[in-house]
Order: sequence, then C-alpha cells, then structure tokens
Amino acid sequence: ASVQPDMYPGNCWAFKGSQGYLVVRLSMKIYPTAFTLEHIPKTLSPTGNITSAPRNFSVYGLDDEYQEGGKLLGEYVYDQDGEPLQMFPVMV
Repeated sequence: ASVQPDMYPGNCWAFKGSQGYLVVRLSMKIYPTAFTLEHIPKTLSPTGNITSAPRNFSVYGLDDEYQEGGKLLGEYVYDQDGEPLQMFPVMV
C-alpha cells in the first residue's frame, strides 16, 4: 500500500492491531529536522472520535531497509485533541 495524502475519511493505510511499523525508503541519504503526522479531525470522523489515530510513535534512521535497529531520532505522542497535522522535531 502506498502512503499518499487523501481527503476521504477512512481511506487510509491502517495497521492491523494496536502496533505496527512503516519503512520509507528514500532515493538519497537525508538528515531530517522534523516529521509531520496527519490524521482526520474528530469533526470529519464518521464515528465522532479518532481513537484509531496513532498515539505513541518512534522514528528511527536506517542505512538500509534491512538494517535491524537503527538510530533513534525521537519518541513522540500524537495529540488526538490537537490539530490534525502535527509537527515533531528530531530530538537527536
């Protein structure tokens, strides 16, 4: 599945269960300064809540997609009562 912006509630890339991971392979090495995570707001949710939104998440930098572990770039919490699009600075 691809991770693309979309304006339709429920049309998302979902994890099975309460935990999951995503690897994004880039065409060149980068040094990120921040990450953004976006989820639909409660007002657009068909159920009126966004309990399926990610809450606690960590971001790691890898040299390649098969590397085990990696460098921790930050541990974050998505605020379900905050703005739909939230920015998280690299902590390292």
